[in-house]
Amino acid sequence: MSTSLEKARQEADAIKPMHLLDGTSVEYYYQNGSGIQLELYDGMLRYEWIAGPRKGNGNKDLPYRSRKIGDRFYVVSWLEPSHPDYTTLIFNFNNNVMYSSGIFRFGTPDQFIRFDGGIIETVHLVEKEK
Repeated sequence: MSTSLEKARQEADAIKPMHLLDGTSVEYYYQNGSGIQLELYDGMLRYEWIAGPRKGNGNKDLPYRSRKIGDRFYVVSWLEPSHPDYTTLIFNFNNNVMYSSGIFRFGTPDQFIRFDGGIIETVHLVEKEK
């Protein structure tokens, strides 16, 4: 007999990830001036901090998931096991704004949560069908 946690895990594993933004690149800036260049490709993403105290840091070849939640409105999430970090971004390409939520260094004594937003400076948007 499976537990409710096992059942929830099986249901989550059965959902095929959507990569609706493959081919898209976005440059966005948080209100504190930090900026990120993000590219989505082949079900993966890469990012680099292009402004702020983390400038030059980044990661690549991270599997991502996305979901369309409105006209030119998407949610994107990914896990970085190397840190470990889990990030969720919401992009509103109609208004050129983005929002982020993340649990960083989860499961470690250094764990912290970020909940922020910013402005999309440039975007090359490629929207895929489901």
